[in-house]
Amino acid sequence: MEQTLHSAAPLRWCSAMIGVATLFSAAFHSGYACQASTVSDALDEIGYTRLVTMLGNAAPKGAGVAISQVEASDSSGAYFPDSYPVPKNPLFTSATDPLSEDVVFTDGSGMASKGTTVHATSLVGSNFYGNTSSQAGAANEVTIYEANDWLNNVLNLTNGRDPLAQPFRVQNFSWIGSLSSDSQNRKALRRFDYVIDSDDVTAVVGLDNNTNPLPDLLGQSYNAIAVGRTDGTHSTGPTQSFYGPGRTKPDLVAPRATTSSATAMTSSAATLLHEVVAGTDGARSETMRAMLLAGATKEEIPAWSHTQTQPLDSHFGAGELNVYNSYLMTLGGQFIGGFGEPAAAVGTHGWDYQTVTPGIDRYYNFEIPAGSTAAELSIVLAWNVQVIDTDFGSFFSGTKSLANLDLALYDSTDAFKGALLDESLSTVDNVEHLYLTDLGPGTYTLQVSTESARDYGLAWLLNTLFDQPSADFDGDGLVGGADFLTWQRNYGTLLGATHALGDSDGDGDVDIDDLAAFQSVFGPSPVFSGPVSGIFAVPEPGTLGLALLLAAGLWGWRGRRRDRQPVV
Repeated sequence: MEQTLHSAAPLRWCSAMIGVATLFSAAFHSGYACQASTVSDALDEIGYTRLVTMLGNAAPKGAGVAISQVEASDSSGAYFPDSYPVPKNPLFTSATDPLSEDVVFTDGSGMASKGTTVHATSLVGSNFYGNTSSQAGAANEVTIYEANDWLNNVLNLTNGRDPLAQPFRVQNFSWIGSLSSDSQNRKALRRFDYVIDSDDVTAVVGLDNNTNPLPDLLGQSYNAIAVGRTDGTHSTGPTQSFYGPGRTKPDLVAPRATTSSATAMTSSAATLLHEVVAGTDGARSETMRAMLLAGATKEEIPAWSHTQTQPLDSHFGAGELNVYNSYLMTLGGQFIGGFGEPAAAVGTHGWDYQTVTPGIDRYYNFEIPAGSTAAELSIVLAWNVQVIDTDFGSFFSGTKSLANLDLALYDSTDAFKGALLDESLSTVDNVEHLYLTDLGPGTYTLQVSTESARDYGLAWLLNTLFDQPSADFDGDGLVGGADFLTWQRNYGTLLGATHALGDSDGDGDVDIDDLAAFQSVFGPSPVFSGPVSGIFAVPEPGTLGLALLLAAGLWGWRGRRRDRQPVV
């Protein structure tokens, strides 16, 4: 018998219960951060506005990234965005598209004639790949599946055959559900995790809009990214006994009013990042998951906490999605972990994809310069549960295998691995997370270890600040026109900036915060909201006041393939 999903109020809630039609309220819970009130506010909060402000037209928009949207149908069987047979909604047409192209929709289930839904269009499509309301407006090839068909004819849950290959870098699932038994739920999740690992899909799944326990599908997956809401109104873990009990969910949260739109916003961020890392191991499902979680911010969630054996917060995961932070990791690039004491430090932002084996650990050094303090060091290690098909014919018989990887951070300032500072040692999760604040100058060593061989994705950010900020960039003891010119010429540098290049606060970039430091000495701060290029003429010191007036109106943002063989 085919498995059937029945959507429960998908226009408001991420609730597609199989065999049950249930409405859930979305009451605000006191003590949680408020949600962003508009799409633009939400994009501002997750760092997208800042990214576009810094990069201008060079900002990635998801161009060329193959994506997919799996939608639960409504009572009439409709599941498609308002875009068939040609784009109708202006969010998907060439008029507002960054590439002046229509979105090309492929109907993976062949039932688009049953109609369109607001959920698929406004809650998911607009936030995932909409031209003006998402982070991936240039992602113009989208395959749409109906959720029942995806379960039955892509995962091939009912006929027992091998799951179909999914040639997508990002796939969005803004629905929840349950099958007829724990055994069926387990089979579905095992096949899902197999596809994610085999095809390197970044799969992003939604939770319910209440604080009940996790729904059976799909938030109990190991390899997907489960998304909740920043206000905390979503279902949470621990995961249940039928498929790896005791794991923490969600993985992160996003500032939207429903879990459907929060999930789509996270998928959009992943699509943007995939454009940047295409063709590298940064596109691996493990590495992308690590970058999204390591970039998540905590300041919106005052009660955020974790322990050495529980790597993520029990209600908010790694924190709130921040695409700016994750983009900096792609910009920093790959740093390969060595097998002994590292000869050099990694960059402040970066990633790696490697294999670790028992007794042969991997090491990474982080350096905090003298005169600086690390406001935060965020490190995430992610690996996939491995599902091995033991039936070598056309039918699927999956066996799940979870490796146990650990993280440890040492102070190596005086001696390699001199003092243990922190560890992440979960035995049930397939993620480890270290998060430290207010680290002083010195050398710090990260150790990745394992009890069984497995490939992993690692990502980090090290945000440092000078103990004594200064806008005297040329070191002549004065803050004047020459220092302003230094800032102007290097504005937009996102990583690796030095004080001599216009970084007044020691965070490694040259941005409006550094202009503010200059203004605090020179005079009143202008308003700033966009790239400087083309705005300022190069002023002499005597004309600096005029140049600053020309800046008015510019201050607007707040500062594994299937051929991959099992590792044995």
